[in-house]
Amino acid sequence: MKKLTVLATLAASLLATPLAAQDALSDRATLENDVRILADDDMEGREAGTPGYDRAAEYVAGRFADIGLQPGGDDGSWYQNFELVRVRQARDTSVAIVDADGNSRKVDYGTDIVGGGLPNAGSGRFEAEMVFVGYGYDRPDLGFDDMSGVDLEGKIALWVYGSPEGLDPLETRILQNQATARLAERGAIGAIMLWTPELSSRIPFERGAPFFAGVGGLTWLGPDGVPGHLVEGPQVSLVASEELSRALLEGEQISIDEVSASQANGMTPLPSFEIGSRARISFANEIEPALETSNVIGMLPGTDPALADQYVVVTAHLDHEGISRYPTEDGDRIFNGAMDNATGVSALMEMARLMRAEPGRRPLLFVALGAEELGLIGSSYHAANPGLEQGELVANVNVDMPVLTWPFSDIVAFGSDRSNLGPHVASAVSEYGLELVPDPNPGEAFFFRSDQYSYVERGIPAVYVELGFGNDGEAAQTSFLSTHYHQPSDEADLIEYEQLGRFTDIAYLVLRNVSNMDARPGWLPEEYFGRAFGGHIAEGE
Repeated sequence: MKKLTVLATLAASLLATPLAAQDALSDRATLENDVRILADDDMEGREAGTPGYDRAAEYVAGRFADIGLQPGGDDGSWYQNFELVRVRQARDTSVAIVDADGNSRKVDYGTDIVGGGLPNAGSGRFEAEMVFVGYGYDRPDLGFDDMSGVDLEGKIALWVYGSPEGLDPLETRILQNQATARLAERGAIGAIMLWTPELSSRIPFERGAPFFAGVGGLTWLGPDGVPGHLVEGPQVSLVASEELSRALLEGEQISIDEVSASQANGMTPLPSFEIGSRARISFANEIEPALETSNVIGMLPGTDPALADQYVVVTAHLDHEGISRYPTEDGDRIFNGAMDNATGVSALMEMARLMRAEPGRRPLLFVALGAEELGLIGSSYHAANPGLEQGELVANVNVDMPVLTWPFSDIVAFGSDRSNLGPHVASAVSEYGLELVPDPNPGEAFFFRSDQYSYVERGIPAVYVELGFGNDGEAAQTSFLSTHYHQPSDEADLIEYEQLGRFTDIAYLVLRNVSNMDARPGWLPEEYFGRAFGGHIAEGE
């Protein structure tokens, strides 16, 4: 994480009025009661799509009502219902390479090429020209201008994998995740990643290619009946074997061995050029219903009419892993998920109670999310379908599995340094007498692995409030993760409830400050998040 600028640090100091000896703000007994109810065996592990999850959702809805929130779900209810579907290939994708003389050669699916239609592409058939675009980057600031002067409209882009050196790990991950999206933005209807000898030296094609193809899997079904997917195209994403990749570049401006040498030598620039052959591709997806579940949503109006259209969404996932087929030695089969994430949901409800007592300027949505354990699906659905008649989501505050087994001494706020939320988050932590520290383990890319990232992908600045490694926190967190994470032993008795109270106090102060910001939440102009995902830029604010 970047350090705060001098101006931001000054702003944080002006905003903060230290609490006397960390005065308790939250009700510790209420927090413990909520955790014990949500992590009780009666909830059967709160797996999405099960009666146990529905009971937990009903409990949260009842608590929202008792707190005095307004229903924010479908048709005036507390529940935003959504369906999960599994997208599969109805048949193997058919690919044939057509040379300049019109001769075609069918490619063996599974051996020479893998992948298929993206989840929202349905079925289709086309023949199109192919264009090699190197690494597919349009980042002259990094020395890559692969798209300059390239016409991809209605064509198939051939590209190779590369990870520029010296970048922030978050930016690297974003560049990788958006590889085919960049091609689609320029009109490509298909993308074929070429497998090189350099890649083969790291991982065999048959193991690595399905990951890069990134097609199919579990997702939500939109109100329009189309499976959810952020990328509007290309229609198909494929990965060619080393042998096929070599054949595709044979006789062209650059060979697959020269491409491989570029990968091995710091990604030296590659040319972009049209390929002499074309590709004929036929694909078909089928959609299989998987399960139905819901998010639970409560709304709290703000006090400032001028900000009534700027909603801050507060999130914690409610679902967990359900019931195991295999009991432990003591016969326990239920994944109660006390730390993961009954703690976060209890904090969410207590934050709602505190904000209800003293509302902020902006309206708030409190959302207990479903299907997080299946791939952040509930948050992805809500970010795409917030259900607001007027206004829009402008910021997200997320809480997910704080490990509360020791007296923590510092706070990590993933993502706060990417937007103008940063000084307001720093102020909240300072007000509580603790230290805001950078991500102690950036290589793990935790910012991508919880629900706030679904909102970031929609251009919404977000902060994920977590605990740092101070006061032997690294050992405490490692111990929990290695022993109790996604195990039946994640029980309510593991939690130190005074620490849950302290964590909730801080998360509440963060939310209060964000709700009361003068400026609209937005990405910092020097950050790449605005360029990558869109959304408001906090320039000059």
